[in-house]
Amino acid sequence: MRAGDGPAGRLLLTSLLESPGLCGWILGAGAAHVALAATPLGGWRCPFYESTGWPCPGCGLGRASILLLRGEVGKSLHLHAFASLLLLVLAVLGAGLLPGPRGEKVRQVVRAVEERTWFVPAVLGGLLIYWLARFALDAVGFRALVV
Repeated sequence: MRAGDGPAGRLLLTSLLESPGLCGWILGAGAAHVALAATPLGGWRCPFYESTGWPCPGCGLGRASILLLRGEVGKSLHLHAFASLLLLVLAVLGAGLLPGPRGEKVRQVVRAVEERTWFVPAVLGGLLIYWLARFALDAVGFRALVV
């Protein structure tokens, strides 16, 4: 069994890159949120947080990404450990939208990685575990959750 032959047999990032319209919208929304987080306006409020009062797995990613881009690695990691992966995904989405052979090469590399490894599901699972750990630490008094 190949890594890409998971339960649904879907290559998540590859499927996204093969849908340029959706890929562009997600890239645009992610880039806009990170850019807004760098301004006094801040990013938009999390709908999950607004409706439940609990931060979602991605809460803090925009601000953590800005801190990382400014070179404040420690502060970025304290706010959200997955900021570097968010920036990597945004870069891959942007590169995958390039026309011609460059964009095709990016799509081929992403497909090869997803077919041979469990990288994307492992990152998503890690994000879920990280989110639950943040809740557990918050429950014992460690104020890691900053919304």
